[in-house]
Amino acid sequence: MPATTCESTLVQNMLSDQSNYYSADSLAKLGAGFLVGGVMANTTIDEGIRRHFQASIRGASSDEWFEGLRANRELGNGLYTLPILTTAWAGGRLFDGQPGAKPIGDWGERSLRTFVVGAPPMLAMQYLTGASRPGEKTSQSHWEPFQDINGVSGHSFMGAIPFINAAMLTDDPALKTLFYAGSSLAPLSRINDDAHYASQALLGWWMAYVAASAVDATMTGESSWRILPFPDSSVTGIAIEHRR
Repeated sequence: MPATTCESTLVQNMLSDQSNYYSADSLAKLGAGFLVGGVMANTTIDEGIRRHFQASIRGASSDEWFEGLRANRELGNGLYTLPILTTAWAGGRLFDGQPGAKPIGDWGERSLRTFVVGAPPMLAMQYLTGASRPGEKTSQSHWEPFQDINGVSGHSFMGAIPFINAAMLTDDPALKTLFYAGSSLAPLSRINDDAHYASQALLGWWMAYVAASAVDATMTGESSWRILPFPDSSVTGIAIEHRR
């Protein structure tokens, strides 16, 4: 495919990503996620999870689990992740036609497009929620608009992107489950390091998922797999839906 055609297609796809991200369905998903996150942040749930996690994990007799989670924090470092994704995308383009080049290139491109479409609103919501990190303020995780910039975890967002896109690219249920599990490593590392509350890590992951879903809709149409948050008076969690 000529370079000009590829560039034109990429621009068209990125415009479609934006349209999908700001569609009514996508905004409803974002709203549902922030409803759950808001309940966690503005009640005692976040602080309760923090105390339990720090006591159960960091207070364990062996620190292998703690150190393993801590190591995963670099998954959310864009200084490492973005160059890897760019290399994967460029390599897929450069070696087009070679075995394995296309899926690697598609993964890199989708992940970069997810970052492009999702990063600006993620940064905006960090300011809009205005929450602080654990131990920074007496207000704890409560939302105080424009008072701080930690209401959404950027590390969780960045670290989840590669895994979520890998999950969306495969139809194998086992691989899909494995990749989605991998997408939780960076968020868990932030909670483990006491660098973010659970709601902040969850919202970072959720914004990555919604952005990746917008990119997936551009490439394949509406996915048969959906992950939806549900608020309940006694339970906070997610539901996985598969439609045939």
